[in-house]
Amino acid sequence: MPNPPGDPRREHDMTDHLVARLRPAQLDGLADDAYGRRRSADLARAFETPRTPRPTRRITLSQRRRPLFLIAGTTVAGLAAAAIIVPGMVSGDTVSGDGRSTTPVAAAPSPSATRLDAHSVLLAAAATAAREPATTGRYWYTLERETSRVDRIVTKPGSGKSPKVKMLPFTASVSTSQESWLARSPKDRSRTITGIDFKTAFDSPADEAKWKEMGAPPLTLHTGGSTKPRVNNYDMALNFMIGQQQLSMAELAKLPTTKDGLEKELKRRYQADVNDPKYPLKGSFLQYVWSTAQDLLAGPVTPGTRAALYRVLADQPGLTVAGKVTDPFGRSGIAIEMSGKKVTVPSDSAAKFRLIVDPDTGRLLAYQAAFGEGEKPLLTMAYKSMGWTDGLGTRP
Repeated sequence: MPNPPGDPRREHDMTDHLVARLRPAQLDGLADDAYGRRRSADLARAFETPRTPRPTRRITLSQRRRPLFLIAGTTVAGLAAAAIIVPGMVSGDTVSGDGRSTTPVAAAPSPSATRLDAHSVLLAAAATAAREPATTGRYWYTLERETSRVDRIVTKPGSGKSPKVKMLPFTASVSTSQESWLARSPKDRSRTITGIDFKTAFDSPADEAKWKEMGAPPLTLHTGGSTKPRVNNYDMALNFMIGQQQLSMAELAKLPTTKDGLEKELKRRYQADVNDPKYPLKGSFLQYVWSTAQDLLAGPVTPGTRAALYRVLADQPGLTVAGKVTDPFGRSGIAIEMSGKKVTVPSDSAAKFRLIVDPDTGRLLAYQAAFGEGEKPLLTMAYKSMGWTDGLGTRP
């Protein structure tokens, strides 16, 4: 049984456990994937040009986070970004959740973890994920918490006028949790519960005072206006995304379970998106693999596909270990970082993107997008719980 979160034994033993698993993982990798051919490349262009979204998609958080799944071609705002209310399909019940955040951002890295490289950490996570027993159920359940930086609000429009976006003279963060039950069969109803445990945190008392001077406007731009729990039911099939292409739950289950097979499939899909005559994808294959990993590592893929995805990610150039960190739920993990250029002014500023992985379980704990040294993340998505269940409303 793993030690509980925050247990000092787990803090001291994480690196030892990781290194102990590296030898078989590396031997397998060398035999199958020739990891000695690791490439080097300039990451400066990785995020130089933002991806051009299709007009039918709703991009949340100013394109800072890629939506995870779609309903009939329209984004259900990314499993916590917003509540999408479908007329005739939404019930009005509310529910309390346990997705409370204990720490707003990741803690400082441990010196011992920084001696590991990203390639080795990801291979160890792959080895653990591959040993996980394959299970299934009627619903894929997740409990996740989103924390977003707030720098603007939408003002209420007057008669016949469109809403306007207003920049704020202060900085703050909003956090909210979401539970989701995504039906494996398109014949079953899916459900999300949004607005769980909504919290606002200001960077300083002066920021909070400025907010009050403005009349304490609701800081809900990144939550779809939801500040209280709301149940949303969907009587239609939900599709996931890899790049710009939709996949059903059944198609996810059939993704390759070997590193070579999955890499070949991702490259095929990547080239199809790049060559899309109407909406050509911008960005590198590294960016494509990274965004796929941040979505599907917390999604209903098989243990073999999850392990293969870790191995494909491990083979990408330029990833670094930021160190041992604590996620917003207080769990210890190792942070893998990718750096690139901002997609906003100034364009030469460094942007950092982070996956927090627990090599002991092979699970993705959190994803963060942080711009610049010492800055708080613009977005943190932390995954408290995930897994298969057979009942709508029941938890694994």
